Amino acid sequence: SHWGFSPTGIARAAIANLRSRSVVAGGSTITQQLVKNYYLSAERTLSRKLRELFMAMLIELHYSKNAILESYLNEVYLGQDGPRAIHGFALAAEHYFDRPLAELGLHQQALLIGMIQGPSLYNPRRNPERARTRRDLVLSVMAEQGVINAERAAVARAMPLELNEGRASDRYPAYLDLVRR
Repeated sequence: SHWGFSPTGIARAAIANLRSRSVVAGGSTITQQLVKNYYLSAERTLSRKLRELFMAMLIELHYSKNAILESYLNEVYLGQDGPRAIHGFALAAEHYFDRPLAELGLHQQALLIGMIQGPSLYNPRRNPERARTRRDLVLSVMAEQGVINAERAAVARAMPLELNEGRASDRYPAYLDLVRR
């Protein structure tokens, strides 16, 4: 319902950051994050933030919310496989579960959604309990907001993480040859 940025989100983050005297919260919308990741650097300056706000409003004028969300989900950083960054849900599904995105169960989808906030923090291979807790939170929120019913959430919470074994580069030696070239 916003036009590319959220004044209340920005204000909330600014207050939290002022109170802690460091950057502990962000107030960016998905559109702002998409703009930053596609077009701008990650530098933390006021001029970059103002460009980001302006560009986010332009994107909101030209594209639907669904198109913006799809672009974000295809671009968002979800981990690392050696020198290779894992961007987007489709690649993350292959990396973590060795399956196409369309074949993931609800519990696996919720894990990927939960990882957005901190791919290293919620990496299921390094921090399986933290990842499971985050996944279960996502499932609870989905149930509270009526996206799924409570029974489906409970079944998904009972599921194991079901990760594939090893890194993608271990499963696909040809990948290592490409990286070395």
